[in-house]
Amino acid sequence: MAKKTRVSIIPKTNRFGSADLGIVVIVLAATFLRVFRLDTLTEFLGDQGRTMLVLYDMVHRGVVPLSGPTTLSGQHLGPFFYYLILPGYLLSGGPVGVSLWVALLGVLATYILYKAVSIIYGRLPALLVSALYAVAPAIVTQDRIIWEPNLVPLFAILFAWLLIQQHHRISFRRVIAQGAVCGVLVQLHYPNVIFIALLAIVSFGHSLRLRRWRYVWQAMLGWLIGFLFVMLPFLVYEYTHQFSDISAIAGVFVHAGESMGKREMLMHAWDYSNRVIGKMLPGITAPVTLVLIAGWCVFLIGHFTSWNMLWSVWFAVGIMAMARYNGVVYDHYLNFLLPVPFFMAGSVLSSLRATWLRTGAVAAVCLVIGVQLMHTDIFSPGSSDIRRVSATSKQILAEIGASPFSFTLIDSRSFSDLHYRYYFRAMGGAPVPVTSASYQRLYVICDTKSCPQAATLTQKTELPVVCYDEHCAEFYPTIPLARSWRFDHEEPIHSEGMTVGTLYMFRRR
Repeated sequence: MAKKTRVSIIPKTNRFGSADLGIVVIVLAATFLRVFRLDTLTEFLGDQGRTMLVLYDMVHRGVVPLSGPTTLSGQHLGPFFYYLILPGYLLSGGPVGVSLWVALLGVLATYILYKAVSIIYGRLPALLVSALYAVAPAIVTQDRIIWEPNLVPLFAILFAWLLIQQHHRISFRRVIAQGAVCGVLVQLHYPNVIFIALLAIVSFGHSLRLRRWRYVWQAMLGWLIGFLFVMLPFLVYEYTHQFSDISAIAGVFVHAGESMGKREMLMHAWDYSNRVIGKMLPGITAPVTLVLIAGWCVFLIGHFTSWNMLWSVWFAVGIMAMARYNGVVYDHYLNFLLPVPFFMAGSVLSSLRATWLRTGAVAAVCLVIGVQLMHTDIFSPGSSDIRRVSATSKQILAEIGASPFSFTLIDSRSFSDLHYRYYFRAMGGAPVPVTSASYQRLYVICDTKSCPQAATLTQKTELPVVCYDEHCAEFYPTIPLARSWRFDHEEPIHSEGMTVGTLYMFRRR
């Protein structure tokens, strides 16, 4: 009697099987979604301009930064972000190349997620969760933008991958690498200090598993070597500034949540959980998020593994830590949690043994991917920030020649004008400080398609000035428009045959 051939959807394990082809397709899809029309779709505003100014000074003036960007509360981060994206600037000399480099790092995150999940949960769950990550609209969008919080998911996934590698084979070099990754994460955003606690918990767990308590001290030494090596430039900077940033951010952590009630904290935790899981499942509602969290708790009871405990602790501690914070929690504050739902999904998928369950899971993931692709922005008009800012800066410099000038913005999406200052510097221009009396011509830039009429603008007695500093202060001066300036002319800003804004030129009275 002939044996029946059983068809399995489990990926093959030959030298180059279906799983290998699957991850190649996923990586190509991730690359296409992040790179296609990148110069049109990427955001280029004040924060990106600030970064480009630092890169310009590194390459053209030899100024190596020892501190990084500032947080909203004014503390400096570490400079590793600048070092990390410098290759993109060296290859291109402009923001498009840097955006491309950042996008490729996002693709790398997709691949490392696949490798990490495949080690502990198998290839099929790894393919499914990496496919979800590759096409998630919010992740694709942020992976194009030159901004330090957007690189947090890459290093969070790398952190998890190193832990998984260390679990299977103890290595002192991996511990050093874990410390270095923690050092990078802390420099990208301060809430990432949670990874130090996670590493301590995992080291303690390894000691219990191996029954070698000396391992804790060896791990701490290796971790410290890697951490201090990566943090050295920033620690040098902090030493010369009396550790003002580190002490200030420590104060923020210590006093967070002191005036918040438990009910309010729990509501925040629910909201933040919904936002994190929503990166994987776009459009998910808060009640569904609660059901998924409850479902994970039930699943955890029946599948109480060290990895499931790690994902649970990572998620719960991270969410509750952010829920204690009194200030506004923006989505990028939660980026250190972004990989966790994908690892959780991998665990759940790996637990499905019946073929019909696995087939249903594949169908469900394909459905979610289809929904995600429908929400992708690759066919949207895009902001064309880079083209618009470049065209505006070139237009002003062509008109002004060598004469001194200054400028400010109105109706802008940006909180600062540093993206224009970058292009002025790259093109050889140097705006005079707007508060100076040494210039005769003032340009007011409206970089939207719906700009006010010149008559409306000239009726204003004062014009507020947007932020022009690396870290924006609470107040900025106003320009006494009616008393000190007279309107000269207005002209449209053109980019690739389209009107993308309006320039208003004033002369000093």
